[in-house]
Amino acid sequence: MSKGGAGLSSKFRAYSRMELAMKNSFELWRYAWKRRRFRVAIVFSALVLLVNLAVLPSFFQFLEQRPGAALDDPVLCRLPPRDFSHPIFFLIYSALFYVIGRGIFSPGVFIRFATSYAIVLLMRVVTLYLTPLGPPAGLVPMPDPWTPLFSGAPALTQDLFFSGHTATAFLVFLSLTGKVEKLAALVLVAALVVLLLYQHIHYTIDIVAAFPFAYLGYRISKKAVP
Repeated sequence: MSKGGAGLSSKFRAYSRMELAMKNSFELWRYAWKRRRFRVAIVFSALVLLVNLAVLPSFFQFLEQRPGAALDDPVLCRLPPRDFSHPIFFLIYSALFYVIGRGIFSPGVFIRFATSYAIVLLMRVVTLYLTPLGPPAGLVPMPDPWTPLFSGAPALTQDLFFSGHTATAFLVFLSLTGKVEKLAALVLVAALVVLLLYQHIHYTIDIVAAFPFAYLGYRISKKAVP
């Protein structure tokens, strides 16, 4: 067989595998949609996201104007402030796009991440309200392109306890199922934690607390939609 023929054969096999994967994912989604708990979880996650889009701008403006306590953070004191905004955005959005793409082929991964993320969003509203904190010393503003949509401001300084970036990245790790992808997600979480600390965008306790809160949200999701 000529090299051209071998190339075409290889491309055909790759296309066939993709076609089979899409067909299998369609069957999986059709089966999942028949489950009442799955449908309820989809609606719940969508409603939480929509309500957050409507409510969070005014809520974050309230947080920004509210006086808060400044914490003495021995970890941040040892780290010189650095602007790592772009690497942070790259890591977090890469993780999000990957888990969403993965969810196209696996409704289990999608619903686990979506519901746990919605639960964590609700938890953050409560913890942010109950913990009036001022910005960490040396905070380097991190204007996210999506921040104005959620907050009504180009950048936030008192969106602190607990870290939403850390919780989201950890949820991606928890939601994935493959060994290699979980290892890659874990490395991403570790890198993100280091960059956030150098950014001084959070206190250390904000980042540490994100892990148990995210895990709790994941466990609730798993129990609600087994």
